[in-house]
Amino acid sequence: MENYTEKLNKLSKNLSKSEKVNSFDNKNDRESSTLAHAFLDITESTSLITKELIPKLMSNKISENQIDDILLDIGEEFRHILYHIKDPKYYSYLFENNDAD
Repeated sequence: MENYTEKLNKLSKNLSKSEKVNSFDNKNDRESSTLAHAFLDITESTSLITKELIPKLMSNKISENQIDDILLDIGEEFRHILYHIKDPKYYSYLFENNDAD
């Protein structure tokens, strides 16, 4: 099984084959690496939410304090996901003209 670094390198290498992705590169950052990091971290966060946190919320023996703690944990994962959605320049169009909200 590949570790995180191996997955990151493979994904970044594949993404760098796209000229559109590369068009967002600058001196300090390669967009292929930013996207690869975002995709892998979002995958980890969504997995944690769906495989661990939601099942805990479904317990018949859950207390109010446990619910509050889990909701905070989910919020932190959402925050992490949002960061990785906003970080890549490739997806900057998602945040243009948000006046319709």
